[in-house]
Amino acid sequence: MSTYFCLTVRFLQPYYHGRADGAEPEWPPSPLRVFQALTAAAANRWRDAQFHDHPVPALQWLEKLPTPLVVASVGQPAKSKYRLYVPDNVFDKVAKSWCGGGESSIADYRTEKDVRPICLKGEAVHYLFPLADDGCPHLELLSTAARSITHLGWGIDMVTANASTITEEEAAKLSGEHWRPVRGTSAGDYRVPIEGTLNGLIRKHDSFLNRLGPDNSFKPVPPLSEFRVVGYRRVTDPVQRPYVAYRLWHPEEDRMAYFPATRAVTAAGMIRHAAAEAARASGWDEDSVNQYILGHRDNPADTLPRFAYLPLPTIEPPPRNVVGAIRRVLIAEPLHSAGDNIDWLKQMLPGQVVINNEGKEVAILERIEKDGVVPRYVNRARTWTTVTPVALPGSDEGKANKTDKLLEKMFRHAGYSMDDVEKIDLRPDIEFRRQPFLPGPEDAKRYRPGAPHYLANCTMYHMRIRWKYPMPGPIVLGSGRFCGLGLFVAIS
Repeated sequence: MSTYFCLTVRFLQPYYHGRADGAEPEWPPSPLRVFQALTAAAANRWRDAQFHDHPVPALQWLEKLPTPLVVASVGQPAKSKYRLYVPDNVFDKVAKSWCGGGESSIADYRTEKDVRPICLKGEAVHYLFPLADDGCPHLELLSTAARSITHLGWGIDMVTANASTITEEEAAKLSGEHWRPVRGTSAGDYRVPIEGTLNGLIRKHDSFLNRLGPDNSFKPVPPLSEFRVVGYRRVTDPVQRPYVAYRLWHPEEDRMAYFPATRAVTAAGMIRHAAAEAARASGWDEDSVNQYILGHRDNPADTLPRFAYLPLPTIEPPPRNVVGAIRRVLIAEPLHSAGDNIDWLKQMLPGQVVINNEGKEVAILERIEKDGVVPRYVNRARTWTTVTPVALPGSDEGKANKTDKLLEKMFRHAGYSMDDVEKIDLRPDIEFRRQPFLPGPEDAKRYRPGAPHYLANCTMYHMRIRWKYPMPGPIVLGSGRFCGLGLFVAIS
């Protein structure tokens, strides 16, 4: 049976203020953060030469262990902020005023800072480092260092801590949400220690102490670089659907091709045709092409697995969030698929020519490796809103009770549940209307294709949804989810 070195931190107050990159709320605290707290506590407990003789070997042993599992109490951002007034770093001005007989006060130099902490429904976070057969040779020393930890996050996030070894069976019984390291963009990024992290922290501390030279010159303190970033996801979190993204490049000019967002269905059809031609050229049989690539069905009610073609309207960074024309496309496999065909798409579609209904070459597919727009559609967030309207699975005829039934059906068909949506007064936190929630998109009816298209009689709405937990994209709902309608973008 597996055993773990378990580092447990308990918060004395039901809140946490730590922030990740970009000042985003971080919960649970990253493994690197708790390793830094343990290092600081050990340095305070064993000073100078004792630090190098006692805790350093134990911390170096710890940083070499595999990436830990994390079991944490439920934490959610507070619904409202509170304001702090933080003193500016201008003590030199105040001191100069005092020396001249002035009455300056540091209270005159404060900056407003709005704070939204993480509210905790519990107190404990457990970091479970898998152990090899030789167990934990430094347990006593690491336990002593852990009991010296006083805070984790901001200085006001007071904690107590302890360390122990536990079995896999005991770990399974720990109360809280279980977070596991995973691969893929659906996971939140957390920093974890690696071999060399401790030496990096020591060098950074030395640089801080010597940042002022004898000639009053200032030497910037370099940031810590000895760590790696690992994706973590709750065991209960939905898995991100596999996808690959392409840029639409103009076939003749040195620029991106583009289509109006209202032509999302047409653009998706052109991409679908390009994928079918690539599949036939690489040896796919016609039945597989018809089902998985083209989505042809004998019965319109069938929900056989197939690709979803999602033209991506460009969207400006916050706070503007202006939605523009389609310049990229994302092809996604079904929500719970293993992603077996994504590698084929990555290999075969780059360079594929996109042809319109008149047989004219209008774009060339270019694989996207790094981009500023695609993450808005695939990263995790709680609030999502449409850039192309949702086509309900039928017409609601303007009747509220029928709309509710179609919404429930819409979630179920897409592989989601209404239970995953945040509730307000026992009602799902879903807003819908014909007009968009972001600047740029048009009235929902402008996107609906005409007869005899199967979406011609569907009710169309722009929507905004707030989920209980951060959800990974791409999120696409409704009867047009395979051809570019019902596409959502994450809103901070």
